Amino acid sequence: MTTVPHGTTPAALDKALAAFTAELGSDAVIGEPSALREFRDPYTYLESDEFDASAALLPTSTEQVQAVVRIANEYGVPLSTFSQGRNNTYGGSAPRLRGSVLVNLRNMNKVLEVNTDLAYAVVEPGVRWFDLFDALQAAGGDLWPSIPDLGWGSVIGNSLEYGIGYTPYGDHARNLCGLEVVLPDGSLLRTGMGAMDGNVARHVYPHSFGPSFGGLFQQSNLGIVTNAGWWVMRRPETYASCWARFRGYDALGKVVDALRGLMLDRTIESLPLLNRGLEIDENGAMFLDPEGEGWSARFALYGRAAMVDAQYAVVEETLRAIPGVEVLRRTFDSTDLTGPANHDERVQRGIPDMDLLDPGMLPYGEVTGHLDFSPVGPNTGDAVVRVEQLIRSLYVRHGHVQVNGLYLMPRSALHISTTFFDPRDEEQTRSVYDGYADLVREVAAIGYAPYRTNLQHMDLVAEQFGFGDHAQRRLAETIKDALDPNGILAPGKSGIWPRRLRDGV
Repeated sequence: MTTVPHGTTPAALDKALAAFTAELGSDAVIGEPSALREFRDPYTYLESDEFDASAALLPTSTEQVQAVVRIANEYGVPLSTFSQGRNNTYGGSAPRLRGSVLVNLRNMNKVLEVNTDLAYAVVEPGVRWFDLFDALQAAGGDLWPSIPDLGWGSVIGNSLEYGIGYTPYGDHARNLCGLEVVLPDGSLLRTGMGAMDGNVARHVYPHSFGPSFGGLFQQSNLGIVTNAGWWVMRRPETYASCWARFRGYDALGKVVDALRGLMLDRTIESLPLLNRGLEIDENGAMFLDPEGEGWSARFALYGRAAMVDAQYAVVEETLRAIPGVEVLRRTFDSTDLTGPANHDERVQRGIPDMDLLDPGMLPYGEVTGHLDFSPVGPNTGDAVVRVEQLIRSLYVRHGHVQVNGLYLMPRSALHISTTFFDPRDEEQTRSVYDGYADLVREVAAIGYAPYRTNLQHMDLVAEQFGFGDHAQRRLAETIKDALDPNGILAPGKSGIWPRRLRDGV
């Protein structure tokens, strides 16, 4: 039986599906309930239909996306867009509004351009990190991508959700330059300098004449991005993969302060990751140890060999001055694709893999669910230790174990804690999601909020941004109502509902 979205009649949905099929062809419209199970949130309870879609569409061009949006407006059918739909801990490819029609952009997967001189690529939303890496290698290997820890996701999708990598280009949202966007009425916009026909600075200059609108489409429901420029890194001469190991919160605070200083003076230009609970054995294989007390910090140095040696000497002197800190490195020629043998070495080199989803290291095998809690705060040792201790105490209160990840930027720290569960177990799954809500409220009390969240908690997280009687949300709603008066695109995304659904669904 077809799942009909709130506010849409079954007759209107049937007419829209017929029009979608006429426009795209029957092979590009998935309506069978059994086939649609692929698009469920994989980390909610597996038997739940809370976020089921009514259908999935597979357009292959910007023009087809425009046609889909116009049909959706005609019949009042909500759409929910995803690129690869691999962002599993935040909902995967499932819609926020049950019964929405999914717009699956996986088949829009072309790397449209690689510009070696200016170090950028132009990609469609279905391009994965694996695809971008292959395209850059095919173009001569003189360019490196920044990548996240899993290579199967979308470059554009990850960047629009403020995703993180580890090279000097690790703040992926900042790599976007020149978006092509289908607006809620089906018209086409190009942001920045791309607003001028034939402008040669479209993918190299991030701003515009007058207001710049690229940021409107990040974590929003105001348009569908169909291609974008994405900045990449020139291949350095030498790459050093570095680690620091230590134990205890006192050392953690001091290491965070030391790394911040090294980042601000640009000795370290990568984005360090600190872990507790994820270990690497002597063979470079990863394993989970959530009860462990040891911390590790990974970071990288890039440049000419003499420069990397000098930078490492400064790093080593700074970190080893902290009692109990061990510092190591492995150095590679930048053309070496096989020497970086483990995940940490590869990911900082821009070589994508899937090691973190190895069923052998997960507590429930390949069905293991995980829920990430990701508040952001200042990058100071005292602040980091305070929040890490609070978060850990909250997990203990709820009887959940977790592994910690700290992503450091020069001025901010992303606290990514992960708990694992069996999504086949309804009670266990509900306990984890209920505990998440407690985490949100507790860190909000000290001025922290997640920078992104899962489907079930979007409204709760949006509610924490209450300054000026929720002035930010009210502005987003005003823009939503102006651009999308029919409330077609991704209702409820990031807690932003269209006027027709604002009183609840």
